[in-house]
Amino acid sequence: MKVVGRRRGSPGGLTAADGFLKLIGVLRAGRPFIPRGVHRFRTHEEKDAWTLKMLTR
Repeated sequence: MKVVGRRRGSPGGLTAADGFLKLIGVLRAGRPFIPRGVHRFRTHEEKDAWTLKMLTR
């Protein structure tokens, strides 16, 4: 078997985004992005509008 290249780990990973993730948690005040549960929609457009509303609230 011939090895063509080597994988290198990223220099930051999640530790680089830690501050941003904490800020999101504070701004969201503990609310999830999309509420849990079963949601039924008549059309995909209705689902997309609801998802966008939940993400931006």
